[in-house]
Amino acid sequence: MDENILERIKARLLSGIKVNDSDFNFMKLNANLFKNIKFIKKRKAKRKCLKE
Repeated sequence: MDENILERIKARLLSGIKVNDSDFNFMKLNANLFKNIKFIKKRKAKRKCLKE
């Protein structure tokens, strides 16, 4: 059963769908199962304002 939950959560994470609270608690309790997923941080480009 845990394998089904694990696959469902991984699919949600990788597709960008919001994870519900029960799945998030499962992730916290089993963090070592999710350590091989690498996330890419998307940073907003900062505009440099020149003040005189």
